[in-house]
Amino acid sequence: MKKIIFPFLSIIVLTLLFSNCKKKKTEDELLEDNFDKSGMLSNYADNVITPNFNIAKNALDSFEIAYNNFIANKSTVNLNLTQQKFIRAYITFQYISTFEFGPSETELIRSNFNTYPCDTTQINSNITSGVYDFNIISNLDAKAFPAIDYLLFGKSQTDATLVALFDTDANAANRTNYVTNCISEIKTKLNTVISGWSSSYKNTFVSSTGSEIGSSLGMLVNQLNFEIDLLKNAKIGIPLGKKSLDVALPEKCEAYYAQNYSVNLAKHCLQNIENVYLGRSLNGSDGLGLDDYLDALKAEHNSGTLNNAIKNQFAIAKQKLALVQEPLSNSVTSDAPTVDIAYVELVKLLVLLKTDMPSVLGIIITYQDGDGD
Repeated sequence: MKKIIFPFLSIIVLTLLFSNCKKKKTEDELLEDNFDKSGMLSNYADNVITPNFNIAKNALDSFEIAYNNFIANKSTVNLNLTQQKFIRAYITFQYISTFEFGPSETELIRSNFNTYPCDTTQINSNITSGVYDFNIISNLDAKAFPAIDYLLFGKSQTDATLVALFDTDANAANRTNYVTNCISEIKTKLNTVISGWSSSYKNTFVSSTGSEIGSSLGMLVNQLNFEIDLLKNAKIGIPLGKKSLDVALPEKCEAYYAQNYSVNLAKHCLQNIENVYLGRSLNGSDGLGLDDYLDALKAEHNSGTLNNAIKNQFAIAKQKLALVQEPLSNSVTSDAPTVDIAYVELVKLLVLLKTDMPSVLGIIITYQDGDGD
C-alpha cells in the first residue's frame, strides 16, 4: 500500500502547490487588468506630451520673432530680449526631451537639438566659409541650442561687442544666417514631431497597452530613465568631474555661455521627469501616471510603498539641487561638495526608477549608459 499511498500524497501536495502558485499569479494579473493602462497612456498623450510639444513650439516661435527683430534693429536692448526668449525656448526643450520615441525618435530631437558642449571651432569655421550641412555628423555639436548659446552670449564679451558681431563684423551676414538656419532646423523637426503626434501616432501610442519591448509603456519608462541618466551625467556629473577622475570640467556645462542658467535647466529637467512619473501636466493637472500604476500593483519598497519611496526621493533630489548656485561652471570648482550631494541624490532616484520600478512593471531597460550607475 505504501507504494500507492506515497505517490498519491505527492500528487496531492504538488497539486496544492501548483494551485497556490496559480492563484498568486492570477491575483497579480487581476491587479494589472483592473488598472486602466489605456487611460494612463491617453493622459500622457493628451495632457502631458502633446501640450509640452506645443508649448515648446510657441517658445521657439517667440524666440524666432525676437531674433528677427534684433537683426532688423541691432541694439543691446533687442539682444537682451532675444537672449531671454532663447533661454525660455531652451527651458521648454527640457519638457520634450524625455519623449524620444515615435516621431521624436525619427527626428532624433535630443542629439539634433542639444548636443553639448558645442564645437566652437567648427561653428566659427562654418560661419567663415558660409558653407555647411547640419545633417552631417561633424556638425552635430555645432548647431541648435548649444550653438545659439555660444553665438548670442559669447565668452566674456560685452553686449556691445556681441551686437557688433551681428552688425559690423566681416562675417556678420554669415553669423546672422547661421543662427537663422539653426532656428529653422529646430523648427522644422519640431513641427514634424507635432504633426506626427496629431495625425496617426497618438492612436498608435494609446492602443499599445503591453509592457514588452517596443510597447508604449516600455518606451516611456526607458526614455524617462534615459533622461535622468542624462541629468545625472551630462548636466551634473561630467562638469563635476565624475568621468574625469574628479577633475572638474566646467566648460562641459549645458548653456555654458549663458552662464547663469545651467542649474536652472537641470531643475526644469528634473521637474519634467517628476511630471512624467506622476502623469502631471504643466498646468498642474494630475492624471493617471506611473505612480498610480505602481499603487494599483501594490508595489512595496522596504517598509512602505515603492511609489512613496520614489516621490520622497524626488523631493530630496529637488531640495539638494536647489542648493547648487549659478553658474554651475563656478560651483563645480568652488562648491563641489554641494554639487556632489545633489548628484548622489539623483543617483538614488535613478536606482528607484531604473531598477525597482521596471522590475515591478515587467519592463526591460534596453538602453546602455555604460557608467554602471
